Amino acid sequence: MVQQIECSKPIAKRTQIFWVFLTFRVLNAVFTRTFFQADEFWQALEPAHWKAFKYGELTWEWKFGVRSYLFPMIFELTYRFVSLSSILVHYTLFLLSTIGSDLLLLLLPKYELSWQIAEDLKRLPLEVTQSYEYYGVLYAPKVVMAALASTGEYYTVRFVQKIYLLTLDKKNEKEEEKGCTGLSSITKFSLLLSLTNFFNCFFITRTFVNSFEMVLTSIALYYWDWTSGQMVKESSFSKALVFAFLGCFQRPSSGLVWIVPSISLILNLVFKKQYHLLSITVSKVIRSFVLVFTANTIIDMYFYKKVTFPIFRFLKFNFTTPLSKFYGVAPWHFHLFQSLPIILGASIPVFIIGLFFQLSRKSFPKVYLNPFFQVKLTILLNLVVYSWLPHKEFRFIFALQPLFILLSSFGLLKLNAEYGKRLACLKSLLWFIPFASVFFALLLDTFHESGSIEVMKFLHEEPEIDSLGFIMPCHSTPGQSYLHRNDISDLWSVTCNPPLHLLDDPEAYSKLETYMDESDHLYDDISTFIYRHFPPLFRKNLRTPGKTYSHEWPTYLVVFEHMDNAFLKDFLKDSSYVEYKRFFNSLAHWDSRRSGDIIIYYKLPFDFNDGAIANI
Repeated sequence: MVQQIECSKPIAKRTQIFWVFLTFRVLNAVFTRTFFQADEFWQALEPAHWKAFKYGELTWEWKFGVRSYLFPMIFELTYRFVSLSSILVHYTLFLLSTIGSDLLLLLLPKYELSWQIAEDLKRLPLEVTQSYEYYGVLYAPKVVMAALASTGEYYTVRFVQKIYLLTLDKKNEKEEEKGCTGLSSITKFSLLLSLTNFFNCFFITRTFVNSFEMVLTSIALYYWDWTSGQMVKESSFSKALVFAFLGCFQRPSSGLVWIVPSISLILNLVFKKQYHLLSITVSKVIRSFVLVFTANTIIDMYFYKKVTFPIFRFLKFNFTTPLSKFYGVAPWHFHLFQSLPIILGASIPVFIIGLFFQLSRKSFPKVYLNPFFQVKLTILLNLVVYSWLPHKEFRFIFALQPLFILLSSFGLLKLNAEYGKRLACLKSLLWFIPFASVFFALLLDTFHESGSIEVMKFLHEEPEIDSLGFIMPCHSTPGQSYLHRNDISDLWSVTCNPPLHLLDDPEAYSKLETYMDESDHLYDDISTFIYRHFPPLFRKNLRTPGKTYSHEWPTYLVVFEHMDNAFLKDFLKDSSYVEYKRFFNSLAHWDSRRSGDIIIYYKLPFDFNDGAIANI
């Protein structure tokens, strides 16, 4: 067990730490109204919405069975709570409005205003209920994600505290005296570094499975036996195994985090010939795996309606075939020179100190028993493996954030202890840096790519939409998780499905190079794509007899400004389409196809016989 230090100076209580995180992250989540990547919506909220409300569109991952449903199920339960509570709100308001309108007509039956108010009261329950459900669908998942993120950050701080106590040299009286001050300082530093981390503020409350993976990892890291065997009998070690396996079943690559700590634990038990503890460890690993595997299989059966093991299909798609290259290939140094700087943010200097300097005050008989050695080697192993994989994204290494915070916190503690007095005059300036990170993160959360979100909110409020189409790169906006309406008879968008037919093809590597999805064909030659996949715009009788088209021209057409300038502005000039609404989206974008504003075109009623716009 970790021996606590008796302190006369009060240290922030655990509940206080959690509530600080929760308060800030709820605000962080609520003010986040921009688009980062499609997976935020299409791999979490969309399947949950599809399951809870019985309508929507599933991406190929869910049709193919490559994703575990545990994370989306959290939001399905959230949506079901919103739906149930909206029903209760409706009937409560209906009862109150009925009583109110009847009472008003009973008391003042002769006044026309009374009858108007009574009619308004009768319409009130439906209007309020619809608004209540829609805003619940938008904001309830944000609050839930903020609570999950806060839990992850809370356990990150506790993990840092635990490692501090484990690596404190209690045989040294001076170190023992400094223990209380150090524990208080390391707590404040870890809280500050996590709370003001740029990437945390930008990313952690978004509904990515990577954020959920980080939460599970931070909990498991806290409960893990960092004494290399002394605590394997404790229930805390069982908790660590359960949360670690949960993380692995969400993203199998999460297992990379546990290779080094597991080997260190087993080596210590073997070298000390503690075979009894080793058997207990193996027994707990098996039981925890079976428990998580069973629970996860039941949850996946609930979604897929059959026995499905997404973990195996995930591994097959990403590691045994070249198809992951379909989503892009990055150079080997991507994580080293792009992912790490972005995820670390302003804490890069103290992270470097923590990475390359001695942090432990306690000597260990074997180097592999030192928690800091295990952490550093785990980070190195993950970076090497992820750098070897062709497809790379910042968020793939986000599960390592608790380890980054750990080394950064100890690096800051070391810097403060050795140079604190010399840097006293610069402290006011240094405090500016983390809060500048928060400011720029929140600026991106509310500004850059906000149009992708706002356009869906606007379309939700439109009174009647019979057809709606998106001519833009696939999944450039959320789906029903923001549109939330099932009354649109014709709803379509350009697709970008990978070549799943090449999964077992021995020539997949060569064929992948020439494969083009619908989105590729669109931007390769816009005019050819439009003429091939859409009917003539101006006259119905110009259609080729017997020819079928992929899409009909919709009443509402949504495009990026790039597409408008490249083709549609001139193409639609003399048609019945008019620019209906324009939303700011970005000043600049790494993908030129998504540059500029988002534009909604509205098709006025059109007489196909004479080519004239009909009278409205």
